[in-house]
Amino acid sequence: MTNEILFLQLGLVRERTLQQLELTTEETADIMPAGYNNTLRWHLGHIATVQESLCFKLAGEPFKLPETYPGLFANGTKPADWTLQPPTLEELKSILTEQPLRIKQKLYSRTADKLVQPFKGMDTVGAVIAFSLYHEGVHTGYMMSMRKTIAAL
Repeated sequence: MTNEILFLQLGLVRERTLQQLELTTEETADIMPAGYNNTLRWHLGHIATVQESLCFKLAGEPFKLPETYPGLFANGTKPADWTLQPPTLEELKSILTEQPLRIKQKLYSRTADKLVQPFKGMDTVGAVIAFSLYHEGVHTGYMMSMRKTIAAL
């Protein structure tokens, strides 16, 4: 896969996530329907947090999100355990809009670089960027399903 295609896909996947964010209101962002462990706000923050870790931390770059994000949105977290105020949808929108641009600026020419440590059998920057697209798509799908469930309540 060429860098041009990889970064085109990065933008396209994020556009879908931002579409889901635009359909989310502060009133619906924290509803946790029966059968779900998380909320729309959690999925948005989780996408940003995991992509930051995969793309930047594993490439040896600094983690640029607020220091509270891993505690709120990392794997294994859930809103039921939150003791801190989560970010607003506008804050998440700002981060989710800017993040792909920053990834492209910092990592476009580094896709063949080795990671600080391998991740699930992947050892290059490009491989984890590609994996992050799959991860984001999964969570965007959960958000689409949750929105339908919330609308039916």
